[in-house]
Amino acid sequence: FVYISLLAIFCTNAINILAGVNGLECGQAVVIGLTIIVFNVVQLLRWPDDEVLVKHNLFSLYVLLPFIGCSLGLLWHNWYPSAVFVGDTYCYFAGMTFAVAGIL
Repeated sequence: FVYISLLAIFCTNAINILAGVNGLECGQAVVIGLTIIVFNVVQLLRWPDDEVLVKHNLFSLYVLLPFIGCSLGLLWHNWYPSAVFVGDTYCYFAGMTFAVAGIL
């Protein structure tokens, strides 16, 4: 339980550490999210018969695909010169999304 708690804290702070730079928080979240999506797709292609593995990877994809869409839309408006600033709310949302996708 300690590891899971620390994972949730570190995922959130990994996004929040780059706060204040236009487009960097969203860009970092998009790169991390796309990397996790590629990992999930590779896992689904390697072991299509394992029901538990398929269920877990599909859940991760169901969480991350809408997140990537929202992040790309936000990145469009957060790029220099920024019209929208994401702040802590997006950092906590992105970090918890990665923690949930990683834990569950």
